[in-house]
Amino acid sequence: MINNLRGWFSDHVFSRIIRNSTYLIVSNLISVFLTIYITRLLGVYNYGVLGIITSYVTNVNRFFSFRMNEMVVRYISEPYEKKDYQKAGALIKFSALIESSTSVLAFLFLVLTVKWGTNLFLHDSALVTPVLFYGLTILTSSTMETCNGVLRVINRYRSIAIVSLIQNVIVALLVLIAAKNGYGLEAILFAYFFGKVILGIVPILLIGYWLPKVMGAGWWRAPLSLITEKREIMRFTVSTNISNTINLFARDGEILWIGALLSPLYAGYYKTAMTVINMVLMPINPLIDTTYPEMMRAIVNKKWTRLKRILRKITMLSATWTISVTLGLLFIGKQLLFAEFHLFGRTFNVFPAEYLPAHQIILILLVGYGTANILFWNRTLLLSFSKAETATKVSLVGMLLKVIGTLLLVPRTPYYTEAILLTAYLSGTVIIMTVIGIRSLKQAELYSFEPAEDPTSSRNKTIFRKKNQ
Repeated sequence: MINNLRGWFSDHVFSRIIRNSTYLIVSNLISVFLTIYITRLLGVYNYGVLGIITSYVTNVNRFFSFRMNEMVVRYISEPYEKKDYQKAGALIKFSALIESSTSVLAFLFLVLTVKWGTNLFLHDSALVTPVLFYGLTILTSSTMETCNGVLRVINRYRSIAIVSLIQNVIVALLVLIAAKNGYGLEAILFAYFFGKVILGIVPILLIGYWLPKVMGAGWWRAPLSLITEKREIMRFTVSTNISNTINLFARDGEILWIGALLSPLYAGYYKTAMTVINMVLMPINPLIDTTYPEMMRAIVNKKWTRLKRILRKITMLSATWTISVTLGLLFIGKQLLFAEFHLFGRTFNVFPAEYLPAHQIILILLVGYGTANILFWNRTLLLSFSKAETATKVSLVGMLLKVIGTLLLVPRTPYYTEAILLTAYLSGTVIIMTVIGIRSLKQAELYSFEPAEDPTSSRNKTIFRKKNQ
């Protein structure tokens, strides 16, 4: 077993994925504990209001977003790997131009719809000003996706993690100051706002620092005329935008659905449940960002064996973690999360008893998010093989079925019905996309031969020697 583990981590590609993911995991730990603290500070109702405000602004931005980080990884990886820095620079400029334009449109849309959205989701028109204030983060994050995508392509995950860590520390300090002085919802919202500003602006500074070092000082002068596949790129980005919109209605807008069809109180229960689910997802989520560039490198170089090895190892890793945590939450989750503990004469609990209705939601969502967590690479594999439209079609059908179920059932059935519908959507779409992705890999392997490894390279000498003994 020890030899097998050594063999796993001697794989330089897998080791790079784990190392890059670790940078991101460490920075997310503070965010998890901070979220738990905020739930206790605000109470269920106000926590639901906070969740609806942030979710509404975020989802308006996502509605206009073309997920430029995916476009950057998909189209810039190849010219960057081939050292065609002029074309890579042109693609970066093209991506930033599209993203900044859509951010302006998103903010204008928010301004026009804020009164309607506040009445629908929060049932309180007095909250228009806080929504608009937080909405300014759309403008401060106008090129964030492009910058983060570029940092992933040039393998600067440590920089991304440091930014996230600094942001989480600053937000935590602001929240602690607010708690000490007895400030409420507005102060917490300001802390969130300040954190989003950091996440939006600092990546731009990092790009300005790193790109001249890896691509040359004149990378930004590359003309857009070097991009010969503009139509293909726009088709890809439109497809990812549609996919983003589908996720908005089917998955990312859960808090808004509950706020509109039930109340902010139940939105607080759902947001609490998602806090716990995010703990389960936290170690695996960074793998999505770190694995996608490695998959693209393997496909660009037709390294099918490497690609299969990556998929096999990350699936085993994610399954081990997800199944272990799921079993733990199933058997002792209620006591661990909601029961009181007595230690050194003091009483502790993770969530107060008023949050207990969230427990049933947690158990239901574990099935759907657990499936998505184990097979987290399902969609990125399709994107790597230029099958974004296939992923969109699968998600669209699943979304339509889920939305119909939500509108018909949620107002008339128990509060956890939405969790059942979301679990069915996640499990079904993930499994279907995984099957299609694996078939695409097998076809590529059949019709595009893998180049032979160089037996004289330092990484393959040992393997070559053993094969010839």
